[in-house]
Amino acid sequence: MDWKSILKGLFLFCAYIGTAKLGMEYFSFHPMNLAVLWIPSGIGLIGCLFFGFRFIPFVWLASFIANKDGLISSHHGLSPFLLYLSISLTASVDAFQSALSYYFWTRKIRKNLTSTKDNFYFIVYVAFLSSLISILILGVVLNTFGYFHSLNPNEIFRTLLVITFGDTIGIFITVPMFMAWRKLMWKDLSYRLIFWTFVFIVFQALIVYHLPYLFFLSFLILIYLGYRFQIRGVTLGVFLLYLSSILMTRLGVGPFVQPIIFDSYIYLISFLIPYAILAEFITLQYQRLLFNRFELEKKVYERTKLLRTQIFEKNQAIEALHKSENLLSESNRTKDIFFSIIAHDLRNPLGSFKQITELMYTEFDTYSDIEKKDTIFEIQKSASRVYSLLEQLLDWARTQTGNMPFRPREINLRSIVSKITDQMMERVQKKGIQLRVDIPEKYSIVYADSEMIQAVLRNLITNSIKFTNENGYIQISASQDEDGVKIECTDNGVGMESSDLEKLFRLDAQLTRIGLEGEKGTGLGLILCHEFIKLHGGEIWAKSEKGKGTTVSFRLPDPK
Repeated sequence: MDWKSILKGLFLFCAYIGTAKLGMEYFSFHPMNLAVLWIPSGIGLIGCLFFGFRFIPFVWLASFIANKDGLISSHHGLSPFLLYLSISLTASVDAFQSALSYYFWTRKIRKNLTSTKDNFYFIVYVAFLSSLISILILGVVLNTFGYFHSLNPNEIFRTLLVITFGDTIGIFITVPMFMAWRKLMWKDLSYRLIFWTFVFIVFQALIVYHLPYLFFLSFLILIYLGYRFQIRGVTLGVFLLYLSSILMTRLGVGPFVQPIIFDSYIYLISFLIPYAILAEFITLQYQRLLFNRFELEKKVYERTKLLRTQIFEKNQAIEALHKSENLLSESNRTKDIFFSIIAHDLRNPLGSFKQITELMYTEFDTYSDIEKKDTIFEIQKSASRVYSLLEQLLDWARTQTGNMPFRPREINLRSIVSKITDQMMERVQKKGIQLRVDIPEKYSIVYADSEMIQAVLRNLITNSIKFTNENGYIQISASQDEDGVKIECTDNGVGMESSDLEKLFRLDAQLTRIGLEGEKGTGLGLILCHEFIKLHGGEIWAKSEKGKGTTVSFRLPDPK
């Protein structure tokens, strides 16, 4: 047992003795010196609630100490042995009462007096029945030892009735207050509760002394304590109501004072018991109403939260469905464009290729060597266009399926540009185009996939050659960007309208233009450039003005 439990047991032991002395001094009637209000019966049960049946010996010892003086002063010619035997048996009855009330508690009370059913069982079994049985046994003991020698049977009955209710009230007012206040923290103390408790005490004193016929009005304050402070307020109010009412009646003032002392206590008890039960019952119902309201609000909140979650999930599902529909539409558009390219851009050169080869085959002998050479040249151009288109289609398809190999490493940008311009030098010189390369040494090394960057630059330079007039210029440059290197291909060619500029990198708005010398394209080149740069984590864009040229730029971010 820890020191806290020892302190609790010691406190309850002393409280039992102290309240017993208080009861016999201020709440008892003569000549028997039996208490009208026996608070120790409630303290004995509280001790059992803390320590179980192990507290019963302490109840016996505390009762023996508390009852010794009173029984010694009121005994009728008993020998010392019989006197102390009667004291021991009286203490045993008190211990038995605590054990019996605790037994009823463990069998009947399930929710710590938080329901009307628990309170009914508490009043009937724990408080009244345990008191009735123990007081009947006490009556037998006291009568056997001659303590009732001066009373007639009617007086004995009324005496036992009064002290039975005294023990019942002791349990009724003490235990509920203990249950309500046992977990009290200093922060829980309310100045309003202290104020209204003081008002209640003052009001009780005033009406008892001056206006006893208005005693029932204290019930309104008691109900307000229950309404404002719930079970703590009403249990404290009931406790103070009993203490003040019994003390005033004992002193001979108040509305319950009768010529016969038994009648005074019986009237008092008959009024206060239903009075207090009703106050606690109303408070419990109000507290249950608050609890049900809280539970209802909690359920509404949880249902609302669940509903919001379901709506959010539903909206997400709808959004995902819309995205799927958009992706499906995009896929369908891509498929249509893909088939259009195959049907138009691939079919035409293949058709020309077929016609030329058939004509060459059937009319071979009629052609001169020069005509044959020209025809073979046309066949070669058609084959080159078909091959280039097939390469672009294959690369585009691989980017869409995620099968395009991506192998970034450090590459020399100036070397790649030099290699591409060397391959295109014949076409550049044929049109008299001035090709400029402005790539500083510090920006020449970039981290990228060599094959993809070559494809991008080849497409950009090829497009510039197609749409740049004779004696024009094309410039390839590199410069520092926010978090990478920006590469630009600039020409002073024919340029384009802003409406065409928006279609450059969109497959669903494929832009196919004829070059200045009749060069044909599929429009897939810039789309592939966009896909390749996107794989690098960069971006590509264009600026153009009709008649002034075009600049296509792309950014390669620094490696992380």
